[in-house]
Amino acid sequence: MDEEALKVSIIISNRNDVAMMSVTFRSCIEELRPLGPGGGEVVIGDNSDEPTFQLLRGALPAGYIRDGRLKIVHQKFPCLFSARELAAQTATGEYLMCLDSHMIVGRDSIVKLVDFMDRHQESDIGFAHAPISWAHQHEDRAKHDRDMTTHELGNWGTAYKDERLISWKGMPWICRRSWFLDREKGLNGYGALSKHHVSWGGGDMHIGIKPWLLGFKNWAVPTNPCVHIGPFPRIDTKGNPNVTVVSKNPEDYHYRVYSKSGEYPHTFGFLVACYILGGEAMMNRNKKALSDRFGQFLSADKWWVKAKEIGREEKIWLDSRKIMSFEQLLERKPWNDGQRDLRPMAG
Repeated sequence: MDEEALKVSIIISNRNDVAMMSVTFRSCIEELRPLGPGGGEVVIGDNSDEPTFQLLRGALPAGYIRDGRLKIVHQKFPCLFSARELAAQTATGEYLMCLDSHMIVGRDSIVKLVDFMDRHQESDIGFAHAPISWAHQHEDRAKHDRDMTTHELGNWGTAYKDERLISWKGMPWICRRSWFLDREKGLNGYGALSKHHVSWGGGDMHIGIKPWLLGFKNWAVPTNPCVHIGPFPRIDTKGNPNVTVVSKNPEDYHYRVYSKSGEYPHTFGFLVACYILGGEAMMNRNKKALSDRFGQFLSADKWWVKAKEIGREEKIWLDSRKIMSFEQLLERKPWNDGQRDLRPMAG
């Protein structure tokens, strides 16, 4: 397989999953077909425990490893962000596309994202996003954007019918590999979150908002949504079959929200990301939202100083390169520039 001819590398961080990762891989391979021979590869940054890693290697088709369309790199410590960066560094495609290890890729979503990047060669393109949906929801509930008017954790927006600027969203995203990894003129990846093996949380917000501060733009691309597949967190009915309450026991979330990822408390990454992007002002702006949503995992007060310590170096890096402050970003709302059709994408 000619590495120089690769158009896109799909990067996936995987931890202790075999069945869903196998489904996701086969979905990726199917959706890479429209790009033709040599069009793409799948790179898995696996940070599973050793027994599961060996199971995964046995479960994925060896033929794809032999012909170069599948690469599996093993990271012995659990950390979502550094595993994604390891996969990105191992990848050879012109573009990176990031997926979770438990997804079904929307039909033609990869080829449409690649087409968008090929048609938009401007240097200010940061991320382009396909919409995302969930297996228990209808396709018309797909999401494409975040509302930043209240706090940066944000409310989900909707999928869009036409290409348009958006504030930020997590994966699935596509970007230029060279830009993602470039420390001086690009994004510098997950920065402190990766370097310090920070726990789950904050990564999507971190690399979603940072491009705007650096002068890059985020786009929504209308495609079929990529779908999160189960299993989902355990649901407690509290004795009432008509009322479901998400369990507050962290162990119940092991599969879906990486409670075993990183060297710090679960969701600590959100606090670190806030400090890097907007200093203590952004930390304070999000403090209530963090406590309301993730208080069972993290005490913001207890970890406030540590978040600043971990994020200090990258905050200095960002402050020296950004073209606007976070406050200016909220005021200007550059994602509203030149918007066209804001109607939801047809189901």
